[in-house]
Formats: sequence, C-alpha cells, structure tokens
Amino acid sequence: MTDYDSSWPSYQWGQLTPVGLRQHYILGKVLAEKYSHLFEEYDYNQVYLLADNTQRCIQSAEAQLYGMYLGSGPSLKNTYPSQLAVPPYQDQRVKELAASLPNVEAIPNNNIPNIVNIIDQSNAIIFQGDLFFFCPNQGQWSQENSNDTLAQEAWELFQDTVNNANQYLDDDHKLTALYDLVSFGDFLLVNLADNRALPGGLRDQELIYNLTMAFTLFDFHVNNGQLIQRQLGAFNIMNEVLKQLKAFKTGQQDSKKIALYSGHDTNLLAILGALGVINEDCLMKNFKSHLQHESQIPYPDCYFPYFASDIIFEFYNDTTAPFVKVYYNNQILPLCNGQEACSYDDFVVLINNSTGNNTIETYNKKCGNQGEYRVDRGGEKKEESLNQNMMEIVGLWIMTILCSGLLLKNLIDNKKYNKLLADSSSEVMSSEIN
Repeated sequence: MTDYDSSWPSYQWGQLTPVGLRQHYILGKVLAEKYSHLFEEYDYNQVYLLADNTQRCIQSAEAQLYGMYLGSGPSLKNTYPSQLAVPPYQDQRVKELAASLPNVEAIPNNNIPNIVNIIDQSNAIIFQGDLFFFCPNQGQWSQENSNDTLAQEAWELFQDTVNNANQYLDDDHKLTALYDLVSFGDFLLVNLADNRALPGGLRDQELIYNLTMAFTLFDFHVNNGQLIQRQLGAFNIMNEVLKQLKAFKTGQQDSKKIALYSGHDTNLLAILGALGVINEDCLMKNFKSHLQHESQIPYPDCYFPYFASDIIFEFYNDTTAPFVKVYYNNQILPLCNGQEACSYDDFVVLINNSTGNNTIETYNKKCGNQGEYRVDRGGEKKEESLNQNMMEIVGLWIMTILCSGLLLKNLIDNKKYNKLLADSSSEVMSSEIN
C-alpha cells in the first residue's frame, strides 16, 4: 500500500483506522437493534467472541461490541458512597472525580468492558487455514491460477482498464501483471475508504469501479479458483459454524445466545466461494453487464466483501423442524434450492458438501502437511452424531471482517456503488451505516 501512497505513517500499519472504528460501532448498534431480543442486557455467559490475533481484528471486535452494548452496563446502588469506588490514591483529583460521577452508571455512557477471546496456537487454523503455514500447497495452486486460461481471458477483458489506470501511475508503478492489479486494487479500496487522494489525481469514477471489479476477480481467482482451494479454504471456518450450530441445537450452549467471530476478507471469500455465492463466472458477467450499461447487474450478491462486511447464520430451533437462514451484508441468501430457509439437516449436508466432506486428516493430506495432524483442536478428531434435542431460542452466529474494517459494505448494485464512490470524495460514509 505504501508503494502507492507514502503518506501512511508506519504506526498506522496493521491498525484499525478511525473510519473502521466508526464502521464497527455502527454495525454493532444495527445488529443490536435487529436482534434486540438477544442484546437486551449484556451477560458474559450469553456471548462468545473469538478474534484473530491481528491487532486490528481485536480493535474492531471491541468497537463493534461497544456499539452492541453501549448503555447496558451496570450501575452502582443509589445508596452507595461514591468515595469508596476509587483507586487507593491520596489525591484530591480522585476525590473530585468520584464526587462528580453519578451512581446510575459504573462507567460514563453506561458502557461495559467486553470479553474478546483471541486465537492461540490451538485454534489459529479457524481464521488462518487457507494460509501457506497451514496449507503449503496453496502457493502452488495460486501460481497455477495466475497463469491459467481464465486469468489470461480476464486480463484481456480488463486491458482497457489497465491501460487507463497506467496513465495515472509513474513508471515504477505501472500495472503490467495480474499481481500488480491485485496489489493496486487493495490500495485503491483502502485509500477510498479513508478519503485519501489517489495516485496521479485519479478521480475517474468509471475507472475506479472497473479497477475494483478487476481486483475482485483476480483476487478471488488466484486464491479460490480451484475447487480444492474453495473446499479447503472454507473447511476450518465452516467446521466452526457447524460446531456452534450443533451446540445451539443440542443444548450444549444453553447459556449462549450469540457467537461472534472477527476475521478477514479471506475468511468471508472462502465461505462465499464454497457456497457458490461468489465465483469467476458471476463476477465476469456482472462486469460485462456494467460495460453494457444494463440497469441491474445479474448477480447482486456476487461482490467482494468490503470493509465491515459480515455473514450471519441465524439458527431457529423453537419449532419441530429447526432451520437456518444465511445473510451476506443483511441480504438473505437462498442457498437451499432457491429457498431462503434451509432445514437444519439440509444445511449440514450443504456445508459438508461445499467443503468436500473433508476431515482434518484429509485436509492435512491435501494441503501437503506432514504428520497426522497439523492442529488437533483439543484432540477432537471426529464430529459426534447430531441428535434432535431442542432449544427455544434463536442461535446467532456472526462472522464479520472486523479486521479489515474501514468502509464499503452493502453494495447491491453498481448504481449504488458509483454513488458511494462519488460521495466518498468529500465525506466518508456519512449516510451509510456500513
């Protein structure tokens, strides 16, 4: 990113920006309103949150939880003497501050600190299972994809876009290969999100849109272009989904109502790719539709999971026929034969099929790992059979790209997208809640 814009100070690298904090605070507030019956009052025993160990993931999770539970914190009793709730300082400032705080809230704004679990060596594979460390063969597959026929066809499709972009770039930064375009596209999205100037005075909204489409296609194709990549890339994160839904269903999580996961765009891409929501075909058809100035793109759910995107799995277990609904940025995905709701059993089959019916043994073998297990995850080698116990709650599993949180979320059609980019030149997301 700094190759194209050196104005980013090094201390901001890898950190969440103020824009990202705002995004996730608002996203948290919206989720709390949408699922108000689950967020009425904060209870540590009812919420599970796991974040990747990247710093911005943790920051994003905290920002979103702040939005979810702001105002639901505890209070002191009215009869409580405020001078007792102070640190052991002999300092007049402590006494004055204590006297100024009302007992109706423990912390100003009635906030409450939230517990964020952070991955360690035992469960890092949940978010990082598609990386070379866990799946060495990923590098070979990505290299194959970058040189295959589809990559060459796509490069020709976007040749005008590349040539137009190169007019704004100096000789050291010309886009001459697929990876150049992916790198520049990533930079482009970040700078747009942070309302920063683009190289060479680039302001052409049509070109910006085309570049983001090219970035999406090539990024997806390189990392998810082969069936085995989509299956293995989604395997660990989708296993976590099934584990949580099973716990909701069987009553093993009777104290939990919500499971939240703070991950990366790669995690969401892996899920969406495995489920067939995003693929090269729909991306290319959407772009061709845009070139032909059609009023609507043919696949509105087929787009890159931009900053602060999320996938939500709603689990309904208060009937004799439990079912699951899946949302991508608040748009429901009709995944089961065009139906918006999947029966629980059908959903389990769908997930297992989409991840190749792999086990941790076959995952390691196909990835080229040595030894029986790369990560054992507590020694559990097989999933137990699912029983039919019932719970009278809605289980909620939310996967968000908290790590990448900056801007762009709910881009349903290119008309809205172009308007968003036009507005971002003067004010970042003033009217959007993403």
